[in-house]
Amino acid sequence: PQALARSISLQQTVALIKVTIDVVEEQVPHLAATGEEQQLRDAVLRFSREIAFAAARVYARAAESRGSWDARLQALLVDALLRGDSPDVLASRGAALGWADAPPVAVAVGRSPGGEVAAVLHTVYRQARRIGVEVIGGVHGDRLVIVLGGAADPLAATGKMLTAFGDGPVVVGPAVPSLDEATESARAALAGFRAA
Repeated sequence: PQALARSISLQQTVALIKVTIDVVEEQVPHLAATGEEQQLRDAVLRFSREIAFAAARVYARAAESRGSWDARLQALLVDALLRGDSPDVLASRGAALGWADAPPVAVAVGRSPGGEVAAVLHTVYRQARRIGVEVIGGVHGDRLVIVLGGAADPLAATGKMLTAFGDGPVVVGPAVPSLDEATESARAALAGFRAA
């Protein structure tokens, strides 16, 4: 059931299935009629496989939905930054994404390399993990906009992520103390990108 999927983690579900199957397998000699033990074991094996695949499908759908939701939230956050929305809106959207707001925060703008947005952002996140910074990214038109957090030197950190951008200049706005002040950094990065 959907409510159960929200309250029990995938790890707990796997443990629950394993315990249940282990107990049933232990009890096969008591449950099966004489001579039918192997048939019951085979039936339990098929049943446990079906239950495991059904649970995997439920959690995979939930993960896909969560990923889609996060992508939409990130796009909204990037849009809010570029529009210059209020600090409260930025902080709220950042909190919904689990943004730790590690200072300093800076915005980098460059051309998107093109292709599917999810693939572009996957490259950004992979590179950010590799260099140990927090990142939120979005493709806005033909531009790739990333918000970096926790990089002592945002310019150097962006330099390590250049392969995520397309051809052309990449401009990094000034570092600010937190996400709710990042509109300044975004405004400066955009102006620099347009000028370049």
